[in-house]
Amino acid sequence: MGEEADANAEKKADGKPDKKDSTAPKNIGQEIELFVNQVDALAETLPLAAVAVQGARTTSSQQLSTFLRQECTVASREGKTTTYSFQGSQYLKFQRLQRRVQKAELAQILVPRGLLVALVSQFDAYVGGIVRQLFHARPEILDSSGKQLTLAQLSEFGSIEAAKEYVIDKEIESVLRDSHTDQFEWLESKFGIALRKELPAWPVFIELTERRNLFVHTNGIVSRQYLDVCRKHSCQLPAGVGLGDSLPITREYFTTAYDCILEIGVKLGQVLWRKVQPDNIKDADENLVGVTYNLITEGRYKLARVLLDFGTGLKKHSSIDARLRFVVNRAQTYKWTGDEEKCGKILDAEDWTATDAKFRLACAVLRDDFKAAREWVIQIGNGHKEVDSHAYREWPMFKEFRKSPEFGALFEEIFGEPLNKFVVKEDEGSGPQHVN
Repeated sequence: MGEEADANAEKKADGKPDKKDSTAPKNIGQEIELFVNQVDALAETLPLAAVAVQGARTTSSQQLSTFLRQECTVASREGKTTTYSFQGSQYLKFQRLQRRVQKAELAQILVPRGLLVALVSQFDAYVGGIVRQLFHARPEILDSSGKQLTLAQLSEFGSIEAAKEYVIDKEIESVLRDSHTDQFEWLESKFGIALRKELPAWPVFIELTERRNLFVHTNGIVSRQYLDVCRKHSCQLPAGVGLGDSLPITREYFTTAYDCILEIGVKLGQVLWRKVQPDNIKDADENLVGVTYNLITEGRYKLARVLLDFGTGLKKHSSIDARLRFVVNRAQTYKWTGDEEKCGKILDAEDWTATDAKFRLACAVLRDDFKAAREWVIQIGNGHKEVDSHAYREWPMFKEFRKSPEFGALFEEIFGEPLNKFVVKEDEGSGPQHVN
């Protein structure tokens, strides 16, 4: 149960404070959406890149093996070592093929590293974007920044607005040069809010950002600073890791890093947004519903569950309807991760008797009470502003209900069309395009 979040593309302006990019995020909600889309893109790139790199390694190894088998002669074997002899100037070809194998092996190490570095870089860019939005929302905070302009500098700007943008840029640059711990301390001090309290992901975040620093500065070799910072923040280090060791990036580690970055990023934006712009709580609720709903549709139930635990625990919501969306979506994340008991307890903790029919239907399907769900589908009929044919086809909470043999017939009776269909327009040259 949720709302699709619009994707907002980011295009950085030329850097001059008197020019604005019309496609850049215009509020905190758009910053969050852009950030989620960017880290999602990086997360989906890793398996594709891994396949490509593995393919290159396999091909280069096969080419070297073919060369040795077809163009060389075995001179001797000793254990796992083989000496080959060859005719003519084949040594240069051997070196070229061997280098290809070595480069492919290096790529298997460097590509995941590069994606992790990019993941943290996007987080840093996101923090800069959030800070910019906060300064625009609360310009008086700039007064305490200590940044000053001379009369000569002011004369270079075309307007007071351009001068303000310059000061904001300098303040953001100053913040982002600090460590991530210092950045959070600065945010907590500037906006009077505890950001790391009851945040279990914090040690994971610190470790991955420090590991990123190793990849950038020491080629992944464990430094004294890495060990000291991680121990200070009670980070869980790899078993047996010590000074001078080389740290890898596994698929599992990258997934954990992605989950952590997205969790902390969304929570950070939501908490600051609600603190600085309490009148925009409706937009903040809709944004969080959209982010978590999309995670559920993509099967990222554990991450959605963490964010929905956070969402339902917020002190204030824009409406009862918004709060109950969090409750229903939270319940289904527990259901889809195998904790039916917790799902039931979450639903039992609410009084649903006076709520909209969509919530009564949600409770029925999440309890697998398809008989009651059928009655609610009939009562809702064809005309509800949210529970329409698309909802029955798309909402994750209906996925088990959709499997029931009677539901297809009931759907067709209400909407006059088959449940399991979609329409695709196929234009020559452009390929299939989704229509309905």
